[in-house]
Amino acid sequence: METSDQLPADVTHHDSSKMTPETTNTPPKKANFEEAVAATGYGKFHYLLYLAIIPASWASGFDTTAVSMILPSAECDLNLNLYQKGVLNAIVYAGMVSSALLWGFVADSFGRKPIVFYGYLLDSILNIMSGFSSNFLVLAFFKFITGFVVSGPYASVLTYCAEFHCTKERPRVTMLIGFFLTMGSIASPAIGLAIIPQNWSFAIMNYEVHAWQIYLMICGLPVLFGSLCIGFFPESPKFLMSQGRNQEALEVFQTIYAINTGKSSHSYPIKELADEVTTTSDSNNRVSVQNKDLKASIHDGLLQMKPLFLGSYFLRLLLVLTIQFGGMLSTNTLRLWQPQLFAIMAESNQNNQTNRTDVAFCQIIDQSILSHIQDNVSNIALNVTESPTCIRKIVENSVYTNTMIISSASLFFTFLAGTLVSVKRNKYLLLICYFVATCSTISLIWSKNAILTLFFMSLFVGCLSATVQLCSSVTVTLFPTTMRTMAVSLTMMTGRIGSLIGNILFPVFLQYGCIVALLSISSLVAVAFILTLFIPKPRGVVN
Repeated sequence: METSDQLPADVTHHDSSKMTPETTNTPPKKANFEEAVAATGYGKFHYLLYLAIIPASWASGFDTTAVSMILPSAECDLNLNLYQKGVLNAIVYAGMVSSALLWGFVADSFGRKPIVFYGYLLDSILNIMSGFSSNFLVLAFFKFITGFVVSGPYASVLTYCAEFHCTKERPRVTMLIGFFLTMGSIASPAIGLAIIPQNWSFAIMNYEVHAWQIYLMICGLPVLFGSLCIGFFPESPKFLMSQGRNQEALEVFQTIYAINTGKSSHSYPIKELADEVTTTSDSNNRVSVQNKDLKASIHDGLLQMKPLFLGSYFLRLLLVLTIQFGGMLSTNTLRLWQPQLFAIMAESNQNNQTNRTDVAFCQIIDQSILSHIQDNVSNIALNVTESPTCIRKIVENSVYTNTMIISSASLFFTFLAGTLVSVKRNKYLLLICYFVATCSTISLIWSKNAILTLFFMSLFVGCLSATVQLCSSVTVTLFPTTMRTMAVSLTMMTGRIGSLIGNILFPVFLQYGCIVALLSISSLVAVAFILTLFIPKPRGVVN
C-alpha cells in the first residue's frame, strides 16, 4: 500500500517537472525575410506585377529612342540642324548622369514603391507634355527632365520586383526585367510606324500639332497606364523590414500568400518576423531605427569608393571604365542615329539619285550632308536673311521597320550572350563581340544596298548591346563583394557619359565625312577589343 500510495506522487512530480515555464511559454520562431517570402509561393500576384511593370518599364526605351524616331519628320517644324539633332539624342543621357547618385539615396530613404510609382508617373506626364514642344529648346528641356526622372525608377524597378521573390526565382526575375526594359526599344519604332508617317495634324488654340507630336504624347500612355497599375501594389516587404515595420511587412506577405494560393490571409504559416534592421540605442536604452541623412549616405558612399582607387583595384577599375565607355558610346551613337541615316538613304532612293548598285552607304550620306552645306553657303553668299523654306519630308515605313529589326537583334544578342556565359568566359565573349562589331562598322562604309546595310547595322548594335551586360558581369568578377555594386554603378555611369559625348560629336564628324565618323566609332571598338585582352582572370581577386 505504501508503494502504491507513493507511485501517484512520483508520477505527479515527474509530469510537473516536464511542464516548466520554459516549455509552455516558448515563443514561436521568428522568420527572416527569405523564409517569409518563400512561404508566400509563386503565382497570380507575381503575374499581375509583371503585367503592371511591362508597360511602365518601357519608359527608359521610349525616353532614349523616341527622339531619334521623330528627327527626320520634325526637322522642319523645329528648324533643326545636324548638330541640334545630336544634342536631342544626347540630352536624355545628360539627365540620367546628373541624377545617378541621387536616386540611390532616395530609394533607400523613402522606399522602392514611391520611386517606381511616382517616377514612372512623372515620366509619362513629361512625355505627354513634350508632345507640345514647338522648338528645339523646349523639346531639349523636356527630354533632359525625363532623363533625370527616369533614372530613378530604372534603377529601382529591378530591386522592387526582385524583393517580392524568393532566392530561387530571383535570377529569372532579373532576366525578365531586362527583357521588359528592352521591349521599350522595340515598342517605340512600332508605335512610330503606326503614327509618324501619317499626314495627321490638328489645331489647339491656333497651335498646330503634327503626327510626330502625337507620337510623343502616345509614348507616354503605356507608361502612364503601367504606373497607375503599380499604384495598387504594396511597398517592398524587404524595405519595410529594413525600417523595422515588421507588422506592415507581415501584412504584405499575407496578401501575397492569399492572392497566390486563393486561401485566407490568416492561414499564412508565418506569424512573426525577425528584426532585420540597423538600430541605435541612446543613454536610456531606447532603441530606434537608424536612418542616414544625405550627408551620412554620401560619406558612406565615398568610403565605399575609396578602395576602388587604391592599388591594383584602381587599374582594374580604369580598365573596365574605358572598355564600357567605348562600347556604350559606339552602340548608343549608331543606334540612335540609324533612323536618320536610313531616312537619308530612303530619300535618296525616292529622288532616283542612287539607282546604281555601285553607290556605297557613305557616298549616299556624304551627298546628302554636302547638299545641305552647299545650300547654307549659298544663302550666306546671297545675303539671304530669311530662313529658306523647309520641305517637310514623308519618312518611309522602312525606317521604322529597320529600327524594329535592329532593336530585336539587340535583344537577341543580349540573351544569346547571357545563355553562353555558362559555356564561355565573359572575356572571350567580349572579344568575339568587339571583333564582330569592328568588322561590321568597316563593312558598313562600303555597303551598297539597303539589306546589307541593315544586316551590318543589326550585327553592330546587337553585338555591342550584349557587351554592356557582359562588361558589367566581368566587373563583378574583378572586385570583392564589398566593392562590386559601386564598381558596376561607375561603369554604367561612365558608359552613359560616353553615350552623351558620342551623340554630340557624331554629327560633327559626319560633316568631315561619313567614313571619318564610322572609322572613329570602329577605332573605339577596336581599342575596347585590345583592352579586353588585358582583363585578368577572375582568380586574380584573392587578396
